[in-house]
Amino acid sequence: MFIKTDIILHMKKKHILFILFLFFLILILVLIIKKMAVSEWTSVNSLNKTTVKAISDNGDKEELIRSIDHSLNYIKKIPDDTIFQFGSDKYNKNEMEGSLKDFRTELLKHGLSEKFFRFVRENYNFYEAATGKVLYTGYFEALLKGSMERTEQYKYPLYRKPLDLVTIELSRFSSLKNIKGLPKLLRGKLNEDNRITPYYSRSEIDSEKALLNKDLELIWTNNPVDLFFLHIQGSGIIELEGGDKIRVNYAGTNGHPYRAIGRFLVEKGICTYKDLSMQFIKKYIKENPDEAEEIFNYNPSYIFFRKVEEGPVGSLGVPVTPYRSIATDKYIFPKGSICYISTKLPEFDKNDSISGRTEFSGFALNQDTGGAIRSPGRADLFTGNGKKSELTAGHLKEEGKLYFLIKKKEA
Repeated sequence: MFIKTDIILHMKKKHILFILFLFFLILILVLIIKKMAVSEWTSVNSLNKTTVKAISDNGDKEELIRSIDHSLNYIKKIPDDTIFQFGSDKYNKNEMEGSLKDFRTELLKHGLSEKFFRFVRENYNFYEAATGKVLYTGYFEALLKGSMERTEQYKYPLYRKPLDLVTIELSRFSSLKNIKGLPKLLRGKLNEDNRITPYYSRSEIDSEKALLNKDLELIWTNNPVDLFFLHIQGSGIIELEGGDKIRVNYAGTNGHPYRAIGRFLVEKGICTYKDLSMQFIKKYIKENPDEAEEIFNYNPSYIFFRKVEEGPVGSLGVPVTPYRSIATDKYIFPKGSICYISTKLPEFDKNDSISGRTEFSGFALNQDTGGAIRSPGRADLFTGNGKKSELTAGHLKEEGKLYFLIKKKEA
């Protein structure tokens, strides 16, 4: 009798211990998931203050100075009461401008040396992207052939921004401020009866010719594939038959969400994410031209262009610099600020095939944004123009680290 009771008590203890173990396991999992899950990324929760033990930069000092100057030009034009959010810390316009100037002065004095790196580590606050790992991709300035007149060869237009395309700032409507999940901006078409409806999608513009013959054609090009990727890059150089070159840049979007056509190819089983690159997509469309329209129209987002003298121009209205400018989520990261990036870049053999990847780290400025660049876990590195820039941007898909820097208040 006593032996049986002891056995029952022992079994009950084991049962209770097992239940307690499961309870604590579930509790730990809930806490982990809660920590990982963020309902909405904001300028406050997207950066975490940290320290960096080592800095390296093998890039060009003059290019970095040029990029800093572009950010300073942006800072001068913004309102004096502008606040820059670095995680939970706030800095005003004077502090941001002073930080950029101080960084520039010390860079001129010491160059990209250990002395300069030590100065930066000791005098600047570092804020790391809250996701820890950041996926780096690349973008470049495309080169296309074009004509100012439509011909049988040049029949694919770049459109100017239409006058009936309007932007609505939802954040300015007090009745909508407390509604979560709404976009900050809406773009639509202003109709004759003063109603606003969604603007034409890519399929309506390109396949159904919704904007044709409305005097919106900026330039005509000869290659619909290159034109599509010009929309993705947002800027490019159009070489006319006479040899003259015209630089074009982003002027606006139709407001439809960006959808990556690479995902479409993966979902159709044409390739895997591992094989995916801009070069692969171009090759596939060239070999399967009958599928081009369906592939392009998968992305309803459409870009309008303008001519610019200097460029390419980023979203801050200043030129971006090869390997010294990055594009990030414009809603969460401080614009124009100094960044420190660390990732890997693809290397190529004489046949333009990837031969390996090399470590890449250095300073850059946050001067651009993009339709696919959302959340703290994404960044786009500008690689310049030319064949190598296109290859690098097309194949860059690597994780890395991203930090935002600003001079310490006490310094």
